[in-house]
Amino acid sequence: MPANDQFVWPQIALDAVAERDSRIPEELRLAPAFIARYPPGTDVRRAAADSGLMTPEELDITSLDQDAVSILARIKSRELTAVQVVLAFGKRAAIAHQLLCCLSDFFLEEALVRAKELDDFYTKTGKLVGPLHGLTIGIKDHINLAGHRSSAGFSVDLLQPPAAKNGFIAQILYDAGAVFYVKTNLPQCIMHLETYSFWGQVLNPCNTRLTPGGSSGGCSALVAFGGAPFSIGSDIGGSLRSPANACGIWTLKPTTLRVPKGLICTAQPGADSIISTFGPLTRSLRDIDLWFSVLLGSKPWLQEHSLVRIPWEIPVAPSWSGSNGRLRIGVMWHDEVVLPQPPICRALKMLVDVLRTDPALEIVEYKPYKHLEAGALAHELYFVDGGEYVRARAAASGEPVLPLTEWVITLPSVKNHTVHELWEMNLRREALRAEYLQHYNAQNVDVVLCPAGAGPAPVLGTCKYWGYTNVWNFVDYPAAVFPTGLYSDPRIDVKNTTPRSFMSEADKSNSDCYEPETFAGAPLCLQLVSRRFADELVVKALQETSRALPLRG
Repeated sequence: MPANDQFVWPQIALDAVAERDSRIPEELRLAPAFIARYPPGTDVRRAAADSGLMTPEELDITSLDQDAVSILARIKSRELTAVQVVLAFGKRAAIAHQLLCCLSDFFLEEALVRAKELDDFYTKTGKLVGPLHGLTIGIKDHINLAGHRSSAGFSVDLLQPPAAKNGFIAQILYDAGAVFYVKTNLPQCIMHLETYSFWGQVLNPCNTRLTPGGSSGGCSALVAFGGAPFSIGSDIGGSLRSPANACGIWTLKPTTLRVPKGLICTAQPGADSIISTFGPLTRSLRDIDLWFSVLLGSKPWLQEHSLVRIPWEIPVAPSWSGSNGRLRIGVMWHDEVVLPQPPICRALKMLVDVLRTDPALEIVEYKPYKHLEAGALAHELYFVDGGEYVRARAAASGEPVLPLTEWVITLPSVKNHTVHELWEMNLRREALRAEYLQHYNAQNVDVVLCPAGAGPAPVLGTCKYWGYTNVWNFVDYPAAVFPTGLYSDPRIDVKNTTPRSFMSEADKSNSDCYEPETFAGAPLCLQLVSRRFADELVVKALQETSRALPLRG
């Protein structure tokens, strides 16, 4: 790192970015003329094949048709070595970054040493190190990795020395045989549903005019491009589900206190009125099951005192609430605050129409309850100091506060509270959570099917409505996002010009900013939610409903 007198803005950021980009080997650098072939609004997912930098075998290993389960099976059968897998994903990740700015660190040589050790162990013993033997995993920048720096999206975080040891989640996955080779970009203060920080702005591989979501947008862009089979992200207001929704991949935000945090770099240490949690961004539903099976199979509650002791176990034959034991799905068409844009409305209607034909399912309407109030209180609880700590972290290096950071810490409900005011807010939170559970129970549904956002991936710099995700953080319900197989199509998803009464200012803004051509090619995802600690039931319900996927049309 540079000398101390250079730890000021913008030099601190320029040096960090230059150091990161220098780690991409010369032979994996894309020519400017090649990058120019992909102007804003382009689907860049074919660039790995078009670049000529990857062999047919490497393209096959990293193909979007391959998930972690299939890659691990090929390693176990000795069809592939860990070195082959790491090299292939390392190459594709390097290409992804040059087009999308999805990484904060790249350390392929270190990963190849680890991969060779795994291959040698398998050759000598005939045994795998663990269930993730040889699998490359991307890891969000604020999760500690031994020998690497972490940041919460602030350049001043780089003044801290590299981590002395792995964070708890990273160590569990490492012990299971995982190989770390990249850290992924995240937004300033980790509190955007987009991904823009001193590391740069991450783009959506499906349409580079759009965001890949946030705050785990570096993870989602990497996975959706094919640069990782899955990646570890976090979620306090939608930071797993927003990226999955934007990039057309899978995730599950678990109930808090089920998975460990361990050592992380945080934007607001000690702020726990709304608790964050961690989860995977994956290519398949079965990869979600794999990730939680490995993580919770390690019994992390024995080492992290705050965790609840709930092993991961998807029920074979759950007792559903519907008539004749059917899975009862409540459909929430909108949250009574913002009507989703036409592509999301189309995807939800198409899936519901298909699910209604399944005799094993019972489909009913789900009425939302005080989502506007819950979302506003969640934002207030995120920044109980009025954003002072966030401003101080930026000011420590002279880094400017970015527009979406400024927006989120200046919402009407955000202010510096006294301790007594914080106590009162926590009482309001608990009362509303209790009311919401009563409301949920009264509707007698096993899961709620709803939008994962107010639209497909938003245009860069515009994502300001969190209500379809952060309400579920507020009540602490597990929530999965999944791709429908549909994409935004301006020929079908025309703008609704029929006059209507708007439910809120956010509703009007969401309607006004929808231009069909802008969102062309954006993947369309939906969300499935259930009560607190019903994480496995969400996965089981998704197994049942995903028989209808992918949708066509």
